[in-house]
Amino acid sequence: MTMYRACLKKEPIRIGGLVFATVMFFLSLAHADDGTARDNGLQPLITTSELVVGQNRFAFGLLKSGRLLERADVVLRLYEMQGQEAQLAAEMKPTYHPVDQSDQRVHRHADGTQHVHGTNDSDVRGIYVSRLAFTHAGPWGIELLAREGDGSVTAARLTVTVLDSAVTPMLGSPAPRSRNLIARDVKDLRQIDTSQRPDIRLHQTRIVDAIRQGKPQLIVFATPQFCTSRMCGPVVEIVKALLPGYGKRVMFIHQEIWQDFALKQPFSTVIEWQLRSEPWIFIVDGQGLIRAKFEGLVTASELEPTLQQILSASPSRRQ
Repeated sequence: MTMYRACLKKEPIRIGGLVFATVMFFLSLAHADDGTARDNGLQPLITTSELVVGQNRFAFGLLKSGRLLERADVVLRLYEMQGQEAQLAAEMKPTYHPVDQSDQRVHRHADGTQHVHGTNDSDVRGIYVSRLAFTHAGPWGIELLAREGDGSVTAARLTVTVLDSAVTPMLGSPAPRSRNLIARDVKDLRQIDTSQRPDIRLHQTRIVDAIRQGKPQLIVFATPQFCTSRMCGPVVEIVKALLPGYGKRVMFIHQEIWQDFALKQPFSTVIEWQLRSEPWIFIVDGQGLIRAKFEGLVTASELEPTLQQILSASPSRRQ
């Protein structure tokens, strides 16, 4: 199965007087590019591949002249595309979420090269996030306008394809009762965790057992060592930072993506959850229902409100 890598082809088209860069997606939009800028213009690095009718989290980075833009003043315009016309549907300011860079780590790219995060200027330090509402499936246009500190404004335009329903487990649906491998199932924790320093606390519980016990869960699907895009982020480290505050009330589970990276063979749990990109984080309540999901880079400031919400709700019944 081919997973986790997007191939893009951009072709300029004119719609209703606006020129859009049509982005043709094969398999996945996540990790939209390897970060090699084709010119000095604004290049969006989209980390959200699954967009559906209704509310969506849309996350992206911005690249210009070979560097990632941090804390730029960004405006996102959403266009409804019907035939040869594009009508403005919404305009908003994405929120910039900084990533904690206190922890340095090493991962290996798909080509075998190594990269130390937290020590160079090209490393991702944050993510822009907007909430987009789509009323129907099909193509939609997105325009991004970024104003930098010197007052200059650059723009990027693209189209995204919206699905009728999600491929991954839907919000409000029962979480798959997966029997993921845990620490006691393996001789070496590195068999199920490619982190530089695997944390046994993330490999103590099977998803199915947490559901049976009525325990809320935060499940992170990620492969820390292997990276396919410039928008890699320390997702597992971000999750680990939440353990002191929530670890006694929420079961934290890390599911590695690749059982065999060389053969591109994912673990069975990844297949059960129908994931075609990584990383993903799912938050499951005590009834075993999916209450939130996040694709791509995410920060603690996005995760904590959902954790607090499910913990403040009435005690869930055991199943």
